[in-house]
Amino acid sequence: MTLRATDIAQYLQHTNVKPDATRNDIERLLGECIEHRFGGAMVNPIWIPLAVEALGGNRDTWICTAVDFPMGGATTASVAHAAAEARQAGAEQLDVMTKVGWLKSGMTSDYRDHLAAAVRAFEGGPVKAMLECTLLTHEELTLAVDLCADAGIAYVKNSSGYGGGDATPDLISTLARLARGRMEVKASGGIRTFDQAAALIEAGARLLGTSSAVAIVSGKTAGDSY
Repeated sequence: MTLRATDIAQYLQHTNVKPDATRNDIERLLGECIEHRFGGAMVNPIWIPLAVEALGGNRDTWICTAVDFPMGGATTASVAHAAAEARQAGAEQLDVMTKVGWLKSGMTSDYRDHLAAAVRAFEGGPVKAMLECTLLTHEELTLAVDLCADAGIAYVKNSSGYGGGDATPDLISTLARLARGRMEVKASGGIRTFDQAAALIEAGARLLGTSSAVAIVSGKTAGDSY
């Protein structure tokens, strides 16, 4: 499969979740989403109303947000509340951090039920689970994917882009194999070029989270990426 920039744009979730992002920064990101017809705009929950104002009714670009990352230390009740609040504000897709420490402690039911609570609270919108794959053994990763499937997760995501390492074709291929068609795969972390993006899609990614979306479709190399 030969991919062009226009083909890749629909996979890209153009991202700015930096703590110092200003209103002007987010407005620029949303304008770039409209210009390039990116598949998603990923912003912090405080910017959802602005995204709704800019993108409401736009079916090329979904409004996306994330909760409880990168640390994943919030309680299930608070994460469920944040998910419901984001949905009510207009978010259409949600990324949620998994409880890596619970998984490593053998607290598998807690791990699964936490994610299921976020899925219920988001009321039918796709929820993506950030697995932080590089912190897990292969056995833990296999178990995590199975628990995500049981919880109703729509996408497994290799990393928050902070502590879970960068996306590689081998890792994305592994996630796609472990998912066994029960969920899709989102890649994130270190995605800066068109060739990287194309390789990840070929490996099985159906979404790519990156702050370098404009550079990717323009054939340039960006300096940093979520």
